[in-house]
Amino acid sequence: MGSNSVWKRLTLMTINSLQILKFSTVSASITKPLTVKNKLVSDLTTDCSLNLIKNFSSSASIRIVEYEDIKELPKHPEKLLIDVREPNELRETGQIPTSINIPLGVVAQELHPDGDESTFKVKYGRDKPKIDTELIFHCKIGRRSHNAAEIAQQLGYQNVRNYLGSWTEWAEKESIK
Repeated sequence: MGSNSVWKRLTLMTINSLQILKFSTVSASITKPLTVKNKLVSDLTTDCSLNLIKNFSSSASIRIVEYEDIKELPKHPEKLLIDVREPNELRETGQIPTSINIPLGVVAQELHPDGDESTFKVKYGRDKPKIDTELIFHCKIGRRSHNAAEIAQQLGYQNVRNYLGSWTEWAEKESIK
């Protein structure tokens, strides 16, 4: 095994380990059920997690996109919308038009600059993004997508965005149940 291959694997393992550590730490602190007047308030949990991402992000350069920006994506095929939820989640809910599914656990591997472009095209039906391609990540409520955006930045992508409202906002505004 060449030294480049070893370095690539070590880089991916490090990014994946950091992403799992960060996600599990943030998740554990904000997903505990909240009770207000003896009532479970899941929306409050979601609001808290979104505020944590907005206010305490280690990546101030990750810009947030809004629902209106996502609605315009069919007019912008040069931009890439990546849904980082697990495939079973997409089967249960559906997905935002124009998005491709790259689960969070494999984002670093799939977007790695040394990755094969033709394999990416076959898997996702889209050209592999260039380092300056606008990448917009989304998930269910915006946490995993933020982690994916940070990973993309660590890999050298320069135009990374997070759809903070993610599937939850999209489904609400599109009246999807």
